[in-house]
Amino acid sequence: MKTIAAISSPIGAGGIGIVRVSGNDALGIADAIFNFGKETTRVRARGQNIIQHWEPLKMNFGTFVAEDFCDRGYAVYFPAAQAYTGEDTVEFYLHGGVRIMRGALDALIAEGASLAEHGEFTKRAFLAGRLTLADAEGVIDMINADSAAALRAAYRLMDGNVARAVNEIFEELQTVIAGLEATLDYPEETEDEVLPSLGSSIDECLKKVNGLLNSASRGRIVKHGINAVLAGGVNAGKSSLMNAMLKEERAIVADIAGTTRDTVEDSFEYNGVRINLVDTAGIRESDDRIEAQGVARARRAIDGADVILHVIDKTNPSPDELDFYGKRVFTVFNKCDVAGFAIPRMAYTFGVSAKTGEGVEALVRAICELYSEGSAGGELITNERHISALTAAKRALENAKNSLCYTVDCTLIDLRSAYDELGQITGKTATEDIVDEIFSKFCVGK
Repeated sequence: MKTIAAISSPIGAGGIGIVRVSGNDALGIADAIFNFGKETTRVRARGQNIIQHWEPLKMNFGTFVAEDFCDRGYAVYFPAAQAYTGEDTVEFYLHGGVRIMRGALDALIAEGASLAEHGEFTKRAFLAGRLTLADAEGVIDMINADSAAALRAAYRLMDGNVARAVNEIFEELQTVIAGLEATLDYPEETEDEVLPSLGSSIDECLKKVNGLLNSASRGRIVKHGINAVLAGGVNAGKSSLMNAMLKEERAIVADIAGTTRDTVEDSFEYNGVRINLVDTAGIRESDDRIEAQGVARARRAIDGADVILHVIDKTNPSPDELDFYGKRVFTVFNKCDVAGFAIPRMAYTFGVSAKTGEGVEALVRAICELYSEGSAGGELITNERHISALTAAKRALENAKNSLCYTVDCTLIDLRSAYDELGQITGKTATEDIVDEIFSKFCVGK
């Protein structure tokens, strides 16, 4: 494949910037541009024998000589066997100016490298067998994670934990399919050995698939955060409570009823978990067209909530007759600094003062505890593509189980379908279009 190059650090001024080149010609290109020591004259040309000693995996100090400038920095040579991409790679660590990075990339391209496409370095690592498709998706999740919980889940995905769990089922299915195919070719010799245990083998695979799928709801929370919607009547102090939870003045607060006309959204991290807050308009009947639209949006936000914070004014606790059927609800009595913190002894009931902050942290802590990451070592499915493939595999396994009373051919078709779906996750049966779509979501330098 062609030798590729790209800037791997964010564009902008910084202390250090990274440019990398990968491919069969990477070392020759690097040697033509980077001089060990302080030499600033380009005495080599691409195609000459390499005259410098590039010791693998060593930070070499020297001068990067571009067309119209020089910079001092470091270069590291990664031989193919030890490189991320599975091919010779050289990384340059220079000063992180925008002009330096662009000039360094231009110099690499002038020596014969091609500009890398989105995610092409990681794609080459996948094609070289260095990581599975699921591992690669863990890489982009690491980059995009915005909470410690999301980072931990992304790391386990990148480290191959999910791929290993899927591969375990994949290999069991492979064994079952091979046995069934043998019964078609040699029925007299193999039927008595394969068919009696077929049902239990399918059940075992189905159990493991269901186990992974059951973690998906928790995985969504870990990756994207908990959606907590503040709902209640007008002037209950929802906006004040949101500001107290965020510890900043995010929502407008006033004594005028109906101040909040639209949903206000913001998020923060607590104990490694991201909490997405949605402040809503006070729900009441109104002839005001704009306020009525705000109330409608509040109801839609409630529909998408993981937990409802039903805020009630403790100084005026009149019922607001809101319907949160089927939702997890925390009843939050606000303004307890005025009316007192004596509240009903009921589960998920809290007394707070948005004004003084008392009781707010206990409420936030309770939200996080509802959606803990689960027991250590359990795998979380956080990727929608994986959920889709697992769901299809589950359906195929259920069909295979139901077809046991018919012919082996019917069962075999369903088992092969489940096999293909699981292989989509790790990349073993993924089409080229799927692979290209996944890596198109990466940045150019990764």
